[in-house]
Amino acid sequence: MFRKALLTAAALTALAAPVALQAQTPAPAAQSNSRGMQIDANHLRAKQLMDRDVYSTDNVEIGEIEDLIVDPANGRVVNAIIEIETRLGFTSKYVAVPMAQLRLTPGERRVTVNMTRDQLRELPGVNYND
Repeated sequence: MFRKALLTAAALTALAAPVALQAQTPAPAAQSNSRGMQIDANHLRAKQLMDRDVYSTDNVEIGEIEDLIVDPANGRVVNAIIEIETRLGFTSKYVAVPMAQLRLTPGERRVTVNMTRDQLRELPGVNYND
């Protein structure tokens, strides 16, 4: 239940404030028309990021986005929890990466972290229980 509430909060944050994975000009979160509110096409929903493959800057698949962390003080997504995987696909640990370090690759289900594989593996693990 808590995870669902957290994901809902993350999705609302993504809709209410521009979650810039790349430097972009902020756009309104939604626009009104006769049929109701429209979500800005440039904005991301939380479920669009969940389970996306994560690559390092040296083009190595590291793992996937497991969760998003919302700062309750301002309601913004501040970190992505990334599941770091071994070569065999087993989870070695989870790390928290600031959203500003993530880049989307247009047209692909891939997120790139502005770190090398070794830098990501050296990050301290976070105590993450789903």
